[in-house]
Amino acid sequence: MAAANESHGLCMGSAMAHHDVIVIGASSGGVEALTTLLALLPEDLTAAIFIVVHVRPDVPSYLPAILNRAGRLPVSHAVDGEPIRQRRIYVAPPGHQTYLKSSRIGVSRGPHENLHRPAIDPLFRTAAHHYGPRVIGIILSGAMDDGSAGLRAVKQAGGVAIVQDPQDAAFPDMPANAMQTADVDYVASVVDLAPLLVSLVRSGATATALPLEVPLETQEEASRADEPLASDELGPPSIFTCPDCSGTLFEISDGGAVRYRCRVGHAYSAEAMESAQNEAAERALWSALRALEERIDLLRKMAQRAEDRGHQTVAAMFESRANDVNKDLDAIRNILISSPTLEPIVEAER
Repeated sequence: MAAANESHGLCMGSAMAHHDVIVIGASSGGVEALTTLLALLPEDLTAAIFIVVHVRPDVPSYLPAILNRAGRLPVSHAVDGEPIRQRRIYVAPPGHQTYLKSSRIGVSRGPHENLHRPAIDPLFRTAAHHYGPRVIGIILSGAMDDGSAGLRAVKQAGGVAIVQDPQDAAFPDMPANAMQTADVDYVASVVDLAPLLVSLVRSGATATALPLEVPLETQEEASRADEPLASDELGPPSIFTCPDCSGTLFEISDGGAVRYRCRVGHAYSAEAMESAQNEAAERALWSALRALEERIDLLRKMAQRAEDRGHQTVAAMFESRANDVNKDLDAIRNILISSPTLEPIVEAER
């Protein structure tokens, strides 16, 4: 597809669409995979590349500088409202979600998805919605399953779904989970991804099945304030509440793995939901521990005051209550301190 202008912007319409939008998601072990991949890509690749790596929101990200040193294509953090141009790489900034819109990029502090901001699914979903068969989605090394639903959306919209070979990944969970959720087209090692992408970009985009329209799910994803959203139509209310805001979670089942989203936009895969519930339960237990310690202190002060006044029976009653509460406190503390980690801590095999 011809470039829109000399700056190689993306055209929205074309007689023959090409694969000119590449979205990549990665987490643990992903930076190493990305540096290897980008080092092998040519500088004349006629596509725009968008990358989400799970990064901490409270520290500066040097990922664009690292990737600039690794490859030939220019890399920078995505900027809200920035036009999309070919032969450029855009990295999601820390603490923000990155969305693809009509010829422009959207960057905002949207709701967390799968415990992350930036998360992979919003980028992939909006790319699939706006660019359909033109999209190539890639899931690289990482833990848990962010990106699985997004890669499925790319495939449903007629795009190409690719995962790093789990045996080639430092952390195989993300590509392995994506393989289970999406009908992937290619499974490849990182060194084989570059020639595969060059071949796909140079070929025409042809869907193997009738593409489906991928719905937008949050207001932040919309290009216009009046753009229709799926919202409550995503699925029926579930029995669960949102670990972030305590709102009702709607159950989404689009043929892939079940996931959940609340009214304000927080979203979870089943695995992320379990992790979030575990963290919420731990926070609740620490709060209960603090409340019980305060109650013990209060009961013993009341016991001391009663004893000072010569009311021995009343003092003994308050002391007995304090001892009973202390037993509950010990039980909760034992749960918090003695509970084993949910997952084994192992060295990643290379």
